[in-house]
Amino acid sequence: MNAYSFECTACGKCCNSPPALSIRELFRFRDVFIGCIAIGRVRYHAVPPPHAFVVDDANAIIVTTLAFDYASTARCPALMENGLCSLHARGKPDQCIAVPLDPLVTDDLQHAVLAQRSRGAGWIGEQCIKPGEDEGALLLRGIEIIDANARDAMQRRRQALQIEREIWSTAVFDGLLRDFPSPRHALSMLPEEGYRTIAIAPALLAIGCLSRVLAELCITYIDGQTAMIERSVARAIERRRLDDRPTTQTMRGFADALQYARRHLSAMTFGTETTSAAQRAEEWLID
Repeated sequence: MNAYSFECTACGKCCNSPPALSIRELFRFRDVFIGCIAIGRVRYHAVPPPHAFVVDDANAIIVTTLAFDYASTARCPALMENGLCSLHARGKPDQCIAVPLDPLVTDDLQHAVLAQRSRGAGWIGEQCIKPGEDEGALLLRGIEIIDANARDAMQRRRQALQIEREIWSTAVFDGLLRDFPSPRHALSMLPEEGYRTIAIAPALLAIGCLSRVLAELCITYIDGQTAMIERSVARAIERRRLDDRPTTQTMRGFADALQYARRHLSAMTFGTETTSAAQRAEEWLID
């Protein structure tokens, strides 16, 4: 079946974890999400995704950002108690608008994504993803994304990945390779499914070193993130769940990395000339 329809029931089941966001979106929603870097593997057949770093003829590595929270909360930080999204009026992240499609998967394989998600445990009983062409709710036909909002969100998300590859993710990937003899060794350290998370600090350093304006932007973001992490850890301590402890350690590690980045950014000096790379980054990151 290569045609699928989708009609959101606002059940909140697809909002059971923090979403993937560009670093631009993390800056925009700095009061909602704690950001981190996600490093994952992706398999491809003929053409690698343009935002991925090729390892061999079948594997590539993706370096992107996403929100981070305690798994025990089992919800997106933007989800309200009534099951609705608190960001709806402000404009939701593109990854969320694209749901149930996956921007990291090529259009010719979106039907497989929808087939898997329609049978997934988190979606069973909601009937929001349906095989076939429902009038007014058609999402995908063959390799064509029919729904305009989803199609545009997919395009924006993919564009963000490519832009941020230039601004910061290439620098982070190059730093990753310094820790390993080759890309293949780096790939071997990543899980077959899912991704490895690290602090967002390396991305902020890559961005902040481009200009004084960007350094100040990153410092402001760091201060807000540090405060959010402190509040999140305090709430976890109040919950007294043993399964929260590893995440608390990770959160504290993130905070330490952010403070290191803050000190480094605060000590930087800049010339009077703005480079083309800095100009592009400022245009992308500053509203």
